[in-house]
Amino acid sequence: MPVYFLGEDENGCSPIKIGVAKNIEVCTRNLQTGNPLNLRLLGWIETPEVFQLEANLKRHFNATRVRGEWFDIEPADILPFLQRAGSDGFVAKNADAFQITGYDRDAVPEYLGVWEWADLEMEECCPFCGCLGGMHFQDASQMYYCISCDTLTDFSELDPPDEEPEE
Repeated sequence: MPVYFLGEDENGCSPIKIGVAKNIEVCTRNLQTGNPLNLRLLGWIETPEVFQLEANLKRHFNATRVRGEWFDIEPADILPFLQRAGSDGFVAKNADAFQITGYDRDAVPEYLGVWEWADLEMEECCPFCGCLGGMHFQDASQMYYCISCDTLTDFSELDPPDEEPEE
């Protein structure tokens, strides 16, 4: 059961709700029913001490509480907590995460980014599952690996196909 962070999308995802749910999708749908603004999942932390973490987070942000479990904070305020969780921390990835914006000097594609609210490198955050354990380069396979979603890739499957010249 994870601790999750939901934001009101129209307001730059602020305020943010901090809560606990067995099923975040069902919880989001239920909360959306009573909220005129679109809710957006920002991230979550998986931990066995879920209620202790939730209480600590709420205590930490208590001065910014606006109502119930909603806090007047921004996604940048929760990022350090997600990063500290390491491979147990996740961000809800940007739908356009794999849009190629260029290539680095080693010809590795550079992407738009996993999370809209922070510039996270693939060493910090897996672009496939959003795990803040990141992608790790393996010398033996010459590929990148995510310990959370078990993805092994050289990212070539994301390269645009070579266009054939028109005749």
